[in-house]
Amino acid sequence: MKMRLIGAGLLIGLGGGCGEEQVQTYEVPKQVPLVREPVKLVEAPLRLGFEADVPASWKELPGQGMRVVSYQIEGTEIDFYAIKLGMGELTSNVNRWRGQIGLAEASAEAIAARVKPLTASGVPVAYVELYNPDVDKGILAAIIDEASTYWYFTAKGSVSELRAHSADIQRFINSIRFK
Repeated sequence: MKMRLIGAGLLIGLGGGCGEEQVQTYEVPKQVPLVREPVKLVEAPLRLGFEADVPASWKELPGQGMRVVSYQIEGTEIDFYAIKLGMGELTSNVNRWRGQIGLAEASAEAIAARVKPLTASGVPVAYVELYNPDVDKGILAAIIDEASTYWYFTAKGSVSELRAHSADIQRFINSIRFK
């Protein structure tokens, strides 16, 4: 019964139309596409709080999250970046990094014995190189106590890439000039 009513309604609608017997056509102009001028990207100067001599094969990238700046080292997978915090205890940080590459914790004395002293803007730097060849991971890290701010410069990557770039990273750390 329902189907008969629907069918009848369709026939009336199709047969009745709108009362006109002539078909009309309309021409609608084509839409003109919106043309946008190309956007020119300009890198804003980074306000890092320091300057340094950056090797020509490195690219400075804006920081994200806690990172003040990151550096892309050409031809590598090294993740090298700087962060700035209000605290900077050596032993707990080195042991945290050791854990990240699968090494056991070390005593404060053992860590202090492996610290290589560097200098940035006349400020002492605690620099450590941590390698775990069993998992092919390493971390090169510098902690700089600059007044009430601690700077962390951390490079993470494969053992071979970090060893190959260790001298450049140390020269970079030594060249840091705080503003």
